[in-house]
Amino acid sequence: MVRYFDAELETMPWTDVLAWQAERTATFVRGLVDRSPFHTEKLAGVGVPTGVVRDLAFLEDLPFTTKAEVRESQSTRDPALPLGRHQAVPRGAIHQVLSSSGTTGQPVLYGLTATDVEMWADVIATAFWTAGVRPDDIAGHLVGLPGVAGGLPYADGFRRIGAGLAWIGGWPTERVVELMISLGVDAVLATSSFGTYLTDRCEDLVGIPAKDIGVRKMLGGGEPGLGQPEIRQKIVEGWGLDVLSEIMGLGDVLACLWAECEDGGGMHFCGQRAVAVELVDPATGEPRAWEEGVRGEAVYTTFAREATPALRYRSRDHVLVTATSCACGRTSPRIRCVGRTDDMLIYKGMNVFPSSLRDVVLQGFADDVQPSIRVWKDGSDQVRFDGPIPMDVEASDDLAPDRYREVAAAIAADVRARLQVRVAVTVVAPGSMPRTAYKTPLVHVRETDDDQ
Repeated sequence: MVRYFDAELETMPWTDVLAWQAERTATFVRGLVDRSPFHTEKLAGVGVPTGVVRDLAFLEDLPFTTKAEVRESQSTRDPALPLGRHQAVPRGAIHQVLSSSGTTGQPVLYGLTATDVEMWADVIATAFWTAGVRPDDIAGHLVGLPGVAGGLPYADGFRRIGAGLAWIGGWPTERVVELMISLGVDAVLATSSFGTYLTDRCEDLVGIPAKDIGVRKMLGGGEPGLGQPEIRQKIVEGWGLDVLSEIMGLGDVLACLWAECEDGGGMHFCGQRAVAVELVDPATGEPRAWEEGVRGEAVYTTFAREATPALRYRSRDHVLVTATSCACGRTSPRIRCVGRTDDMLIYKGMNVFPSSLRDVVLQGFADDVQPSIRVWKDGSDQVRFDGPIPMDVEASDDLAPDRYREVAAAIAADVRARLQVRVAVTVVAPGSMPRTAYKTPLVHVRETDDDQ
């Protein structure tokens, strides 16, 4: 069986990949000036490189693009530009429209030309192949909405590989399980929340444990979590998986750009043929090296996207470089997503991601608690905490209730020692924390009297 989907670029030395991308990216940037009002204004007075370009470093002199800017560009009502002022093709060339999930504000619309659709299918297929999907798999596609980045584009990725597509997302969970069994689904695309949810609830819902469904491969994305060993172990054991691979992308750029290979340890970059990726300091925007142990924000430039291109797009995804080589032979860096800027909390000047709180809890107390937490805000706009951050942790079935306070105090002390923030921990009874089959947020807002 072929090991790579796009062997030329997946195995090319990373420095050669960057050089290969540089000239294409420079050509793309030169053409942006005349393609959309948004980019004409953004690049006004900016020196665009001429001649032969062999290094992506020229991007450092160009402006960033943010989602807020794209959203603002879309507020202009122009029949010729239904996708906003960043639209870079005539409306007749738009072949498909996608929407962001809207989890961090008003949904943003993006377009694809027919050429874009084909390029996306190739890149997504590269990522899915990296994650273990093969032509003889029956792939259960559990994203319910076709119009989001993980909808139609992911279906195209499965089909590009040649896998059997079973698009069963959107049904009630009981029906999804029944269809997986009857169709012989052996590979599933789902959120990590769905993986843990079905591990806990499958037997209650359909009378059999998740490991008896027959799924042996799972692609998990849409939220951080699969980088945490305790969560991975729970899903692998609960489902009886042979392969559990984390994936990540964003509709603003390309729906799937990162995927974990069979060796694990982080997600490889799989978008070499269409997207240039930079690593920058989240606070200053200064470049950071792709070296093991380095943290930064992923920034993307789409040198092969026609309808709604992205120039130095700030993903707000904070990532950790876990490796720059791999036994699988792929040469792109491997990463874990630490969290998003939108999720960050501030305790007396110290920044902390909810996922980092969860990591501390699970690394030190996996025998006593479940692999989930719930952080409480007083309002949806609250970011800063002057007092300890309220946090619930769900007890394991084996933790005696008379130890709840002891474990809560120990967790608070460990978080304080490792993250320099204070938390007010409440250990709650097993089964009392809500489970969802889609994304399970780590941060919740307390109800006010007006909400009740």
